[in-house]
Amino acid sequence: MAKRGEIDPWNIDVVDVTDRFLKRIEDAKKLDLRVSGRVLLYAAILVRMKAEAITLEALGGDEEEELEMYDYDSFYFLDEPLEFPEEVDEEELDEVILEALTSMRRRVRKITTLKDLIDELRRAEEVERRRRRRRRRERQEEVGIDAALRVPHEESLEEMIARVEREVFEALRKKDTVTLFSLVKSWDVPTLVDYYVSVLHLAFRKKVEIRQEEFYGDVEIQKF
Repeated sequence: MAKRGEIDPWNIDVVDVTDRFLKRIEDAKKLDLRVSGRVLLYAAILVRMKAEAITLEALGGDEEEELEMYDYDSFYFLDEPLEFPEEVDEEELDEVILEALTSMRRRVRKITTLKDLIDELRRAEEVERRRRRRRRRERQEEVGIDAALRVPHEESLEEMIARVEREVFEALRKKDTVTLFSLVKSWDVPTLVDYYVSVLHLAFRKKVEIRQEEFYGDVEIQKF
């Protein structure tokens, strides 16, 4: 996109880049072109960055706000390019992408240039790579314990989506369109991101339609 002049490499807008990237993936799918696991992982990471950028903007917060109360993975700069292995099976790929969507970063970094964005994607990719290795190792050592530990996380995510779904459809009983911000009771970054990600899941599952008039504006939600 930078080579074609679609984005300014010295003035990156994460929200705009994410939307353009997702549009490319959608176009590829329409043409029955194969979308690699690495591309899907990058898409998930970009969606996460977009969610953080929108919620921080809505709160009027600093883009480099330190989220000290939460124990998130820290990132490390990588001198060598990373490779996302294509032999990852479909089930494991779903888990990796889900974690990329739902795992808040320790520090929300300011993305200004194309190099900043590439560096951040590489850091995030390494985090997911280390998580995948750790998960495989735990499965090999203690399959039963690992399975027991993963169930609560999966249930917690689904419970969150189900709760937001109930709130959305309860509100839609009274009017045709509701907004994301009107649903959120607690205005803090983790809560806003949880609602944003849940609404994205509901839209992906074709339960609702969403529309955003402005990059950092509210999200309108309607029945599908």
